[in-house]
Amino acid sequence: MRLKPAAFVLFVMGFGTAMGRVLGAQAADSSAELAQLQAAAESGSVDSQLALALAYDEGKLTKRDAAAAAQWYQRAADHGNGMAELQLGMFAEIGDGLPQDYQVARTHYRKAIALGAAAARLKLGVLNLEGWGGPRDPATAVALITQAAEAGDHSAQKVLSDMYCAGLGVKADLHKALFWEEEAAKVDDPDAETRIGKILSRLHAEDARIAREWYQLSAEEDYTRGMLSMASTFLRPGASPDQVELGRKWLELAAEDNDGIAEFYLAGLNLTNPTYSAEPGAEARARSLLERSFKTGQFLAGEALELASSGRTLTEAWKYVLFVPMEERYVQRFAGLRAEAGQNPLATHPPYPIKMVKPVYPMAFRLTRTEGDVVVDFVVDTTGRVRNARAVRSTHPGFSQSAVLAVGTWRFLPANRNGRIVNTHMQVPVYFRMTQVEEFNGGRK
Repeated sequence: MRLKPAAFVLFVMGFGTAMGRVLGAQAADSSAELAQLQAAAESGSVDSQLALALAYDEGKLTKRDAAAAAQWYQRAADHGNGMAELQLGMFAEIGDGLPQDYQVARTHYRKAIALGAAAARLKLGVLNLEGWGGPRDPATAVALITQAAEAGDHSAQKVLSDMYCAGLGVKADLHKALFWEEEAAKVDDPDAETRIGKILSRLHAEDARIAREWYQLSAEEDYTRGMLSMASTFLRPGASPDQVELGRKWLELAAEDNDGIAEFYLAGLNLTNPTYSAEPGAEARARSLLERSFKTGQFLAGEALELASSGRTLTEAWKYVLFVPMEERYVQRFAGLRAEAGQNPLATHPPYPIKMVKPVYPMAFRLTRTEGDVVVDFVVDTTGRVRNARAVRSTHPGFSQSAVLAVGTWRFLPANRNGRIVNTHMQVPVYFRMTQVEEFNGGRK
């Protein structure tokens, strides 16, 4: 039933009044709890100081206030609280609540370690691995991360496993990688279970059944990454129709949880697999799946739909965005405009990209599965080169360095204003995202 405009306004106002009373009562309760916590913290209770710092840090009882959180973490740290030292280290590392300073972060992490906070060993190990705040020191990084893993830190155990997989700072050893991943999986961590499956698939490449047992465990905990990994074991070149059908069913299970990657690949099956593409309505289903995938934030799906609306078939568009690197796609996108601008030197136009280089994903963030965003500010000069590139916003300074280095190598057709080549100020966002696309296309992306 459609509500008339007047009825709708009354409905919203009535709901707003009732909800306002609820929120007002909650605010009053939060204010009282915050005041009690403040009083206890002021009296010298270390537990209350830490709890108050967490309240400001997480914004649970009041609006988030990183500076206030840092002050109370410091009060607790002054009384020998290792967790507070760890939090101060993280604040200094990213510049949240404290000025960004890797050396200060290292000092807090060392104090936290001395006070028994095992997780600080992983944080300090990462700084040594990347050389942030001091010389790059893989040996010290391995020692610290190993100590954290041996102390039972599950994040450190997974990082150490990945280091043995990649041979980063240690000699590559899949058996040691498997050992540490199995340690992490003891707390029923579905991510660790999925990683065990991946290691086993490398150790026993001829027998996917061993890996599938772990993917099954992960999937049974409604972990979509496990479902995707299971699907990838069936959707391989040369797979039989029965195997492809099993892969499709696993993708459908993941798609039921609104997983955009699963929806993207289900669309591909409808478009490219002869069995499914021949079914009535296959392309319509594929389009719907891509639309749903895009709504979950999968930009590949959105790009495919855009290309399909401008001349390519949906199948061609899907294959193109999957197999052609993003930087190349973006440059090609402006090829026509660049050609048009070259034919008319008096035409006004913005800078058009000619060459783009993908930023290097810092290894420490790959190991810790950390994602991030950076906004890079720069000037495109009259030769098309990038000048004065700098990060104006970033979730972590480690991402900033990588993004700025990459953007600094980009090249453009310089802007033209009424027949005159001019410098142009620009800002671009750079996104660092972990992806599972490589599982389905042999690591090509």
